[in-house]
Amino acid sequence: MRPTPALIRRRDSSRPSRRDFLSLAAAAGVAAPLLGACAGGVTDDSGTGSGGDGESGGSEGGNLGQVDVSPPEQYAGRTNVVMWSAMGGVNGEALAALLEKFNQSQEDIYAEAQFQGPYHESAPKLTAALRAGAVPDIMMLADTFWGRFLLNDALEPLGGYFDDEFNRDNYIEALYDEGLVGDELYWLSFGRSTPLFYYNKDVFAQVGLPDRGPETWTELREWSAEITRLTVQGQPLKAHAFTGDDDWQFMAATWQFGGTLSEGLDVTIDSGGAVDAGAWHQSYIFDDGYGYLAQSAGTDFGTGVVATTITSTGGLRGIYEAAQFEVGTAFLPREVASGVPTGGMGFSLLKGATQERKDAAFEVLKFLGQPENAAEWTLATGYLPIVKASMEVPELARTLADDPNFNVAVEQLPEAKASDAIRSYLPNGTSLIIAGLQRIYSDGGEDVQGVFDEVAEQLRQGAEDIKPAYEEYFG
Repeated sequence: MRPTPALIRRRDSSRPSRRDFLSLAAAAGVAAPLLGACAGGVTDDSGTGSGGDGESGGSEGGNLGQVDVSPPEQYAGRTNVVMWSAMGGVNGEALAALLEKFNQSQEDIYAEAQFQGPYHESAPKLTAALRAGAVPDIMMLADTFWGRFLLNDALEPLGGYFDDEFNRDNYIEALYDEGLVGDELYWLSFGRSTPLFYYNKDVFAQVGLPDRGPETWTELREWSAEITRLTVQGQPLKAHAFTGDDDWQFMAATWQFGGTLSEGLDVTIDSGGAVDAGAWHQSYIFDDGYGYLAQSAGTDFGTGVVATTITSTGGLRGIYEAAQFEVGTAFLPREVASGVPTGGMGFSLLKGATQERKDAAFEVLKFLGQPENAAEWTLATGYLPIVKASMEVPELARTLADDPNFNVAVEQLPEAKASDAIRSYLPNGTSLIIAGLQRIYSDGGEDVQGVFDEVAEQLRQGAEDIKPAYEEYFG
């Protein structure tokens, strides 16, 4: 039988100051300037905060007001904490339920999630809020967005807020460490995912393939010759669907072919494994006829029009609900190396908020990091477990034991690593790479080297703009 895990759902050279700052508008991908003093809540060029006693070990602050919040009558008189969220639908409901649970667990703080649209819409709203001088207390930021605000000195260092009972040891280290810059944490993981290889077990059995994912891209090509002998709706069944509107999976393939998109801000997409991966995919699509560029690879796989694809861990429940066949998942294929990127979101605090608000906001993050609450989030959304002890919570432990597909994502985590810097820190880095991918995957495919040469030049121009702030943090 097709497994049905409990509640797993689909989702989805100087620091800037008054004298020298990068526009936060550019960081969020919008074209409006930002006053440098609004970003970190500084009152002079040394970065001294304008308020708060700083006893928690975070930076002082205080010149940024709070966005509008109207607590229900039963919570009036508490310290208000506003979280700006990029989660709607089922995930948003799960988050709201956890915050209501927090509100009922104590009598001092009221926390509220305010949906601001998906990441590419919510980040520019934060830019506008910083300019206006009134911000949320907790900001949900994608893994490819928080670093852009970091470079503009807008994020609160979190290290001083942790204690002996709540610290790095509670978390899956690989996920926690993505928010570290040197020894300081600026972004705390929460809704995290990796790509998985999905395959149609019924198709694999029908053509006599092993009940597993291919170990390499070369093995996928060999298997594809058998898969495409089948037909669906009168047409040869395609073996693999590629995604052209997300560079996440392509970055994984670049690593698997031994390359990178960048080394730090040194762009490498026009050489080595990136070009090799692009050329391999292009040949697989146009020369072999085994693959194609899908509008929604996960949807196509779930409806049975393609035998395999690569998409997020968070897509598992949606695929289960759509599929009329037995679904299998596997580690991502290698070629010359392993390549498993992490994705998803986490939380940051805003540097310029008052110390009282920052202290209250961190209490919310501590609550979400309790094992029972972290397990509740994973079960409700399908995101990876991020708190080690959450996997011992009985309901999540049963889900991991009963559904090997979901457990694959946990087993693959030791191979995972954070995105290449050009994708994470350059404001339009992802959009430039995606535009290039669509050119090589579509309409017969343009010359891979030529396309990536153009993309690399654009990325290098952007990298020069952010290099001074990046080097302040990363050397």
